[in-house]
Amino acid sequence: MSTRQLYLIITIDVEEDQWGFNGGLWEVENIRMLPRLQKLFDRYGIRPTYLVSYPVVSTPWAADILHEVLSRQKCEIGAHLHPWNTPPVTEEINQRNSMLKNLPYELQAAKLTELTEKIAAVFGRRPASFRAGRWALGPDTVKALVACDYLTDCSVTPTISWEQYGGAEYMHTAATEPYWLTLDKSANAPPPSILEVPATIGFNRWPFTLYHRIHSRLQIKWFRYFRPIGFMHYTGILRKIWLSPEISSAADMIQLSRLMLENGMLFFNMSFHSTTLLPGKTPFVKDARELDHFYGRIEDLLEYLSTVAEVLPLTLSEIRKRMNGTQLFSAACNPPNRPTCLQPGV
Repeated sequence: MSTRQLYLIITIDVEEDQWGFNGGLWEVENIRMLPRLQKLFDRYGIRPTYLVSYPVVSTPWAADILHEVLSRQKCEIGAHLHPWNTPPVTEEINQRNSMLKNLPYELQAAKLTELTEKIAAVFGRRPASFRAGRWALGPDTVKALVACDYLTDCSVTPTISWEQYGGAEYMHTAATEPYWLTLDKSANAPPPSILEVPATIGFNRWPFTLYHRIHSRLQIKWFRYFRPIGFMHYTGILRKIWLSPEISSAADMIQLSRLMLENGMLFFNMSFHSTTLLPGKTPFVKDARELDHFYGRIEDLLEYLSTVAEVLPLTLSEIRKRMNGTQLFSAACNPPNRPTCLQPGV
């Protein structure tokens, strides 16, 4: 085995069966599929971070499934907030309001408090890690996270913009390693208290920052007519790769991982939705055959990583706790030219 080390974080949005935002009734049957997934993780010594939504934590049998894994210290339970089904629901339910960042601070804080206290009551400990539904993190969301004593967030999707849906804009960054979220850059500002662990998104070429600029320019309006992004992705000339078995093939995720390891990148955050484990509930897995392929992509990646590096699995809050005690993450969290401030409008 190689002497190289990597820190593997697996973050899963554990949520209701209904895909998309709605204010109607919800079910959480997909949670019954988690034991199969956890068995796979247990084989590789992986401890995922399960980020649970309000409908899941409010369903006793679903919470029991998660509690069994937590009781064996095989996972972390964090929070995943969908505004449309997290009380208090006083806002109009529409696409804009499905993005947490667009709600008034007071309402964001009230929803986060309700979800946090519910998780604490059910699992016996307060969640320390968070992901906003629809990746919709904003400055007021960070303020609410600080007020509720969260340590870590994983809502940022580098190089991805959700603006067309009324969501967050992350096109300004290609950062894949953890960094601090701060809202005040003044000399007298308090130290940052939320660690951002972004989703791992990169390219099949290095350096990511350079190819992100090229990829972005190819999306200029008059370029789009020629569909260069699709052509370059299909041919492999330039391909954006998300470390997610929902979106990327095993070969692409392995290629991304190889590039990251070769260039000294230590942090790998694979992400997906629990709903995908129940065929037909998301666009990513439609039947049992596709579900087997989905599991196969996860296993292929874990097998590859275990053969080329020493895999050190961490949950989201463990990254922050370890950072508090060592200088291990100092270079990753505040490297030169790395964003350390959640910009207005993000």
